[in-house]
Amino acid sequence: MEKIIKLDVDGDKIVFTKDFISSIKSFFSGCRVNFLLGAGFSANLLGVLNNKEIIFQALDDSKLESYDEKKKVTILKAYLYWSFFKCCIAPIADKISPHESSFKPYITFEENLYRIFSERSNPALDRQFNIFTTNYDPIIEIAFDRSNCICNDGFEGRIIPRFSTDNYSKSFYRQAMFSNRKSEIPSLNLIKIHGSMTWAKDIIGGGLIYQDFKATINVLNSEYETLFDNSMLKNIDAHFTANSIDEAKRQISAIVSTCFFDSSISNVDKYEKFICDYKNSILIVNPTKEKFSDTLLNKNYYELLRIFSNELEKENSLLVVNGFSFRDEHILDLVKRSMINPSLKLLIFCYEENSITEYQRLLEQPKNNNITYVALENEKLSLDYFNQILSEIHV
Repeated sequence: MEKIIKLDVDGDKIVFTKDFISSIKSFFSGCRVNFLLGAGFSANLLGVLNNKEIIFQALDDSKLESYDEKKKVTILKAYLYWSFFKCCIAPIADKISPHESSFKPYITFEENLYRIFSERSNPALDRQFNIFTTNYDPIIEIAFDRSNCICNDGFEGRIIPRFSTDNYSKSFYRQAMFSNRKSEIPSLNLIKIHGSMTWAKDIIGGGLIYQDFKATINVLNSEYETLFDNSMLKNIDAHFTANSIDEAKRQISAIVSTCFFDSSISNVDKYEKFICDYKNSILIVNPTKEKFSDTLLNKNYYELLRIFSNELEKENSLLVVNGFSFRDEHILDLVKRSMINPSLKLLIFCYEENSITEYQRLLEQPKNNNITYVALENEKLSLDYFNQILSEIHV
C-alpha cells in the first residue's frame, strides 16, 4: 500500500514529527531529485483554467454544418482564446515581479532549493536537479535569476539565445582562483513540457529563440482589445458551466442557435486573424484537445517528454509533485509506466486532503508501493506551507 502522511497545523505553522523529518530527509539525501510542478504552483499569481479545456474540446468536436454556424463557432473560439489570454496570460506581464510581495513565496522556494543542494554531501550524487513543469509562465526563471543556483532553461547564447534540449546535458563547476580545486555549483534544469512564454519561432534560422514575453503580451493586448466586447465576454464565461464534453456540446449548440454573434459575423476575418496571431505569438500547449499544431513545437514537446521519462527510469530517482493534477494523459501514462522502476519514489504534495482519493484513482495501485502522499489536516497545502516543509530538509 502507498503511504499517506497527514500533518497538523498550529496557527500558521506545520507541526512536524520526528518520523516525518526523518522520512523527508531520506527522500532528498539519497535520490536524484526531480520536481513536477503544475498550475497550482502558479495559482496565487495567475488564473486557472477551470473548465476551459472541456469547452475547447467540445468546440473541436462540434459538427455544425451551416456556413453561419461555422462562423459563429470561429467567433466563439476566438472569445474563449481571448478569455484564456486575459485570465491566464496577460497577468504574466504585470503580476510576475520579484519586487512584489506576492512573489516572495517563490523567492523562498528558490532559497530553499539552493540551500538543500548546496548542502548535499553525498559524493555519489551531483548537485543538479530537474524541474519539469506544464506551466508556461517565467516564474521559476525570475525566482532563480539572481540566485547562486544556475537555472538552465535550455537556451544558450547571449545576443540571440537559442533553445536546444542538448543544453540540458551540462554540469557547472567553480574553480578556486589560486588552486585547481573544483566544486560543483548547484544547478537546475528547467524543462517546460507545455512550452513557454519565452519561446519564439526563429523565422529565418529555424528552431526556437528567446523572446521578450512582456512585449508579446502587450502587443496582442493593444491590437485586439477593441475587437472583443467585455459584456459579451462575461456572458460567454457565465454561460459555460459544463463539467463534461456532452454538456459543453449542448451549451455550444444553444449559444450558436441564438442571435448572440449575429452582429459579429461580418468581422469573422478579424477573429480568425486574432486566433492565428495568438498561436504564432504564444508557443504553448493551449487548453485544447490538440497539442502543438506545429511540427517544430511537436518535436520539442515529445523530446521533453522523453527526457522526463528517462529521468524517472534512472536508479534512485525521486519525483516531487506539487500543484499538478495528473489530468494530462501523456504525463500520467509516463508516470504510471515508470512506477515499475523499483527504486523510483513519488512524493505527492496534495493541496487538499480529499484530493488523495483522486490521485489514487488516476495512478491506480502501484506495484512497488513507491508513492507517498502528504497533506495537511483540515488545511490547504499552499506554497507557504510547502516552503515550510522544504525548509526542514537538511542533507
